[in-house]
Amino acid sequence: MDTQCVSCSDTLHIPQDSYQGEIVNCPGCATELEIHSTDPLQLAIAPEPEEDWGE
Repeated sequence: MDTQCVSCSDTLHIPQDSYQGEIVNCPGCATELEIHSTDPLQLAIAPEPEEDWGE
């Protein structure tokens, strides 16, 4: 599946076996994108990982 990066509009190829919640990287701008839905395909910028500070 081909789509566009939500950050830079570069073309992304998303493999058919991708799943909701998977993180993919844009080859153009290196932004981490999260797959929110596979049918229809929807991407969003992935949230930053939170620090747990050993809790």
